[in-house]
Amino acid sequence: MNKDEAMESKYTWVPVHKQIAEKLLEYEERQLELIELLQDIGIGSVDDRDKEGNVIELQEIDPFSFFFFLYKYRQDQNLKNLQKMAEYFNLEKPEDVDGIPATNAVNVKIFPYYYERNNNEVKRLWYFFKHAMGGEIDEEEYRDVLQIKSTAKTKLTQGLFLIRPDNYLPIDKQTTPYLRDELKINPNFKTIQDYFAMHKEVKEKDGRPFYEISHKAWEWNTNRKELNYWIFQGNPKKYDFATAFENQLLT
Repeated sequence: MNKDEAMESKYTWVPVHKQIAEKLLEYEERQLELIELLQDIGIGSVDDRDKEGNVIELQEIDPFSFFFFLYKYRQDQNLKNLQKMAEYFNLEKPEDVDGIPATNAVNVKIFPYYYERNNNEVKRLWYFFKHAMGGEIDEEEYRDVLQIKSTAKTKLTQGLFLIRPDNYLPIDKQTTPYLRDELKINPNFKTIQDYFAMHKEVKEKDGRPFYEISHKAWEWNTNRKELNYWIFQGNPKKYDFATAFENQLLT
């Protein structure tokens, strides 16, 4: 995607995500249907593992992992996946996925393998999802889901962003340096209240919707990497690399 195309983004995926998330509220007792749907649209490796490491059929899934599975490929394929999902739910066809964090294909789910699940991990994630949809997350719920193996703050904030992209900001490798270096906001947080306080500070310094900020952070990081690459092609006689590193101009 070039810069002009990025600027023309209309974030058509945002209402689609919100509508899909609403529909997922009806699927807590129909999780096998969600798994089959992912497989039907062409998502691969929607499976589980037993104690010996053998591939077995996945029998349960939470809403956050459901969304993550859509974005484990390249951007063009991710868009096709979302379009197929929108078609299944009879929603308007989205034309972009700008601002959506890419999923690590090696670690898609935010719950552990079958042989490691022993404390209603998926059920707890559904409980958290329903409260997050209503904007009613409390500290106890937040700390509880963070105890689930494969769930961490980065992945959790990305999941929250996917279900409500105008209510929650992902704190990941794209937004963290952007918040810290561009907006001068400390991206570190411990509690859910710290996270929400960060939201307030972001809104005060940058009034754009969170999904636009997510995309802007990606553009900002991309431009910075391009600049750093250009600098390293320069003539060392004309560029003081030692001073640049000392002043943290290069990363």
